[in-house]
Amino acid sequence: MDVPALNRRRTTIGVLVITLLAIAVRFVGLGSRVFHWDEARVGYWILQYMETGVWSYRPIVHGPFLFHVNDVAFGLFGPTDFVARSVVALVGALLPLSALLFRDRLKRLETLAVAAFLAFNPILLYYSRFMRNDVLVAAFAFVALGSFVRLHDTGRRRYLYAGTGAFALAATTKEIFVVYLAVWVGTVILLLDNRLVAARHRGEPWHSVGTRYRSATTDFLAEWTIPLGIAAVEFLAIVTFFYAPRPDLYQALGAPTQLPAVLQAATVGAWQELWGTWVAGGHEHSYVDYLVEDVRRLGATAVAIVGFGLLGFVIDRYGRRHPRDVVTVGFGWAAAIFVIYPAITDISAAWGLVHTVVPLAIPAAVGLGYVIEQGGGLVRDEDRVGSVIIAVLLLVATVQVGVTAYDTSFDSPQAYDNPLVQYGQPAGEMQATLEDVESIAASNGGTDVLFYGEHFYVANESEPQEGPNWTNRFPLTWYLDRADADLASTKRPGDLDDPPPVVIARASDYSTVNDSLDGYESLTYELTSRGTETVFFIDRSALENSTA
Repeated sequence: MDVPALNRRRTTIGVLVITLLAIAVRFVGLGSRVFHWDEARVGYWILQYMETGVWSYRPIVHGPFLFHVNDVAFGLFGPTDFVARSVVALVGALLPLSALLFRDRLKRLETLAVAAFLAFNPILLYYSRFMRNDVLVAAFAFVALGSFVRLHDTGRRRYLYAGTGAFALAATTKEIFVVYLAVWVGTVILLLDNRLVAARHRGEPWHSVGTRYRSATTDFLAEWTIPLGIAAVEFLAIVTFFYAPRPDLYQALGAPTQLPAVLQAATVGAWQELWGTWVAGGHEHSYVDYLVEDVRRLGATAVAIVGFGLLGFVIDRYGRRHPRDVVTVGFGWAAAIFVIYPAITDISAAWGLVHTVVPLAIPAAVGLGYVIEQGGGLVRDEDRVGSVIIAVLLLVATVQVGVTAYDTSFDSPQAYDNPLVQYGQPAGEMQATLEDVESIAASNGGTDVLFYGEHFYVANESEPQEGPNWTNRFPLTWYLDRADADLASTKRPGDLDDPPPVVIARASDYSTVNDSLDGYESLTYELTSRGTETVFFIDRSALENSTA
């Protein structure tokens, strides 16, 4: 086996090993954290979709991917916290494999470093263990970019179709794919600058770059007209399948005359909904405050990837005669999204940084590779002081990533002082109590759970989401709905005279409820990261009967 082939094989094996480790750290204890409010909201609507068979695109809960995929997963394995997060965890775990798509543009060490950053970055790890779309859209878009790079490098049509399919899936997850497209177009300017720098080194006039661009584009379009048409049909088919309302899509398959209306709803209709909610709707908040919060989060959880990313971009852009396009695009994508996201989001949360750290893995890998190569050179030159400095730097970076990842994802994934925790994450370790409530609901006859007080009250429990207080019950809605619990709510103390086996109230109503109950155990938890102390009153005799 020749040396290049041997190096490619070793690189592939290394990336596979990193991916196996990524799978392990994403799936161990995946169901141990209590659902975040956002997870509970989406989970509840997936359960409703399973029950009714009715679904239509609602931009406020983002794209249809998780709805349709978890509908299948729940049907096969049950609606548990573990299963709900498994799809995101799997995509996040396999993302390091995408480093191989860039292997012809990066050195062997850099390719391995891309895989490592994607596998172990604390932000990506935490939100790969979370039922949200951010990791999904970033991962699919990154694979799309890598596939298009391979298309350019190899000329093989399969990479066109792979990239198109990946980006179509990105479009089914979260609306930020539109921003990705705009950013990618913007990076063309950076690539043009790369070409101008290279032309200057060759002593060529600047206008020769534009001439070559026009010629290459014309030739590509002429040769690839049919494959591009097939790719367009592929994109449309995937988007239509996911965005088409249910059961309309299945009905249209038996009545083709309905297909135009379904296609319209899945494309034009979905776009109008997206635009009205996320573009025309607007979000009023302080851009500066959101940006500063993101800077703080990066400083607390992603110093390594940011530091190496900045170094890698500078080294590649100004330290090479021919800056590499993938490094420029990766850095440009990351920097642009970091600046744009605080302006377009409605909530300041660490999950927005996923869109920055995924593309930043490429320049960060270049920076890390440069430091390691410099360290190797110092060792060969027997420069002990320099070698020690490089070794300490690498050790500190590795420890920082490892400790931060362990602390945020495993040791304290619900803690208020965890920089990756958003307000809607319950701080209370209520898993055992929720299991008790579900156990009671499975065996009890009549009303299982009574919500007491104005904070939780809804007038119609058959349509609770119509009430203004329904969201105050998050994330309990997910657990109670999957247990098929019979719910009631009241604001009157007199309704506590004949209570069900479980009563839930705010801590401010503790005395009123406690004085009316006999033989009930009370347990207090936060339903958010702070400020929502909620008391569970549980009839232990009912629990004992449910487990007998």
